[in-house]
Amino acid sequence: MEKALTLTEKKRLDILAAAQDEFKEKGFLGASMDSLAKRAEVSKRTVYNHFPSKEMLFHNIVELLCESFSQAVNIQYQQSKSLDEQLYIAAMSEIQLLASECFRDLNRITLAEFIRSPELASSTLEHLGQQKNGLHIWIDDAISDGKLKAVDSEYAAQQFLGIIKASAFWPQLLMNQAFPSPEQQQIIADDAVLMFLARYKV
Repeated sequence: MEKALTLTEKKRLDILAAAQDEFKEKGFLGASMDSLAKRAEVSKRTVYNHFPSKEMLFHNIVELLCESFSQAVNIQYQQSKSLDEQLYIAAMSEIQLLASECFRDLNRITLAEFIRSPELASSTLEHLGQQKNGLHIWIDDAISDGKLKAVDSEYAAQQFLGIIKASAFWPQLLMNQAFPSPEQQQIIADDAVLMFLARYKV
């Protein structure tokens, strides 16, 4: 049974949700803490108690993106299962995350702000680069088990995810294309696994 949220925790989540809507509609520069407080149905003081600035709110939205991504590819290496089976599960989990309109909205917000402020993009990406998600760890474990060639796990993980995003993220984010059908999603996942293992499987 999940623990019920405290009133403070609920208000924090309400503020973050309101911030996402505010940034999506008005952009980072056009968004105001007054309007955000009204959306969240809290006082302006409450907003500032949780987040001292819009920049802090932005960083927390980026963290939400990272958390969603980490959970999507949080797979554990299993010696008893084939590599392709494990990678297929990871690929489909990633595709399901990318299918979320909320996730794409978050990415639009962060992408627009990164373009406006290269310094903020640099500091944020540097922070993200210090974190390892489940796929990096899975690759490291597969290398240790002698199943994959020795490789920089971060580089290999980005290659794997890049294959998926080429069809199930960037076209939707930048060109408003329809998301792949369930059948197309399976093909994308299969191809990502095949290409990755063709390069790195021992």
